[in-house]
Amino acid sequence: MTMADQKPAHAQADPSRRDRSLWATISLGVMGALAMMSCCILPLALVSLGVTGVFVGRLSALYQYHWYFLAFASATLAYGFWKAYRPIPAEDCASGTCARPMNRTVMRAILWVSLAIVLIALAFQYMAPVLLNPF
Repeated sequence: MTMADQKPAHAQADPSRRDRSLWATISLGVMGALAMMSCCILPLALVSLGVTGVFVGRLSALYQYHWYFLAFASATLAYGFWKAYRPIPAEDCASGTCARPMNRTVMRAILWVSLAIVLIALAFQYMAPVLLNPF
């Protein structure tokens, strides 16, 4: 068997395994977005709903990790967008591995919503004084 007859390793991958990999990527992006919300927006939302106590105060303590959350969210979202928008090579689909492709529209929508959450959480720390003390 020659090198030209061998299929690349990624073309031989099980389609269900590739779907799990894509969903894991999306899940990491969503977790990064939720981590960005945990220190700034979530305590304010909980207080608005009437939840008070030590729990809300502890969430505010997560602010010191804000930049770590931003780095994690940025890295996972960048990887997710790369996987969502890169074209699938025709030779990968020739072996039948594209028979059950993941719905990329759903994947892209989830990633865009996660990106919006991260951007809102990032801007919130600068907008909060203006929004909370308008006069």
